[in-house]
Amino acid sequence: MNKTRAWIIATVATVLGACSSAPSQQPVPKVADLSGRWVLTTESQMGAQDAQMTVRQTGSALAGTISGQAGTVDYTGTVKGSAVAFDFTINVQGTALKLDYRGTVDGDTMKGKTVFGQFGEGTFTAKRQ
Repeated sequence: MNKTRAWIIATVATVLGACSSAPSQQPVPKVADLSGRWVLTTESQMGAQDAQMTVRQTGSALAGTISGQAGTVDYTGTVKGSAVAFDFTINVQGTALKLDYRGTVDGDTMKGKTVFGQFGEGTFTAKRQ
């Protein structure tokens, strides 16, 4: 009888120990919904420029258009938690220039850093219309 009791206690202890060492499930961060129209303000050494930004979102993938003084361009990007990133290429006097935007989103506002290819950096803000 004591052997059976000892075996049951050992089995229960083993099962409890295995359960307590199982990795905990981390909550998946919620993806912000950026769909809609935004006013995108880009700050550079040449000053601030506003553009209209349309965002279409499928899961964490972003796509849309940005329309400003230089015309309209298509862009693609991603949103992961509060991190947002998008980029596009423009033609500057016959040369392709890639602009990279990386930042954070907080409700109806985005802000962060812009890289103008080899021509330096700036900042951006965007507000939902």
